[in-house]
Amino acid sequence: MREVPQRLAVGEARWPEDRALVERLFRDYVAWSGDASSRETLEREASRLPGRYARPHGCVLIAHAGPDPVGVAAYRRRRTGVCELTRLFVRPAFRGLHIAEELVAGLIETAAEAGYRAMVLEVGETMTIARDLYARSGFVPDRRGAPSQPGLVVLRRELARTRAPA
Repeated sequence: MREVPQRLAVGEARWPEDRALVERLFRDYVAWSGDASSRETLEREASRLPGRYARPHGCVLIAHAGPDPVGVAAYRRRRTGVCELTRLFVRPAFRGLHIAEELVAGLIETAAEAGYRAMVLEVGETMTIARDLYARSGFVPDRRGAPSQPGLVVLRRELARTRAPA
């Protein structure tokens, strides 16, 4: 098994300094996913960054291996007390190094600190590696949530409350 790079750093995006970098990583995610609806959503998001990902209701984390940006993940407010994990992406050359786990753990911690009580996400039914990652991170199927399109599954994780809900 490959090891996480020793110089891996996961940090919160700074606005406006990291705007172009976040947009590039989001575009890499959409190109990798091949999802046409994600392309349309990205165009709206890109023109408004940080938009719904801005504090206090959202957050974008960027992973760097040395000086290279290698991954991204974000959450945004879905409704009072509940945020949505989205845009989790690690560049292909850096997969298998537990970078996605670091990004998810960072988002969970940050969302709990922001006062969210739960985090939800949608993932493809056939994306077994991603679903395994989310299961290891404490996400379970959410029968209450209806997926936005066929072939997706809604997952949910309760968060430890550290302050009033966002």
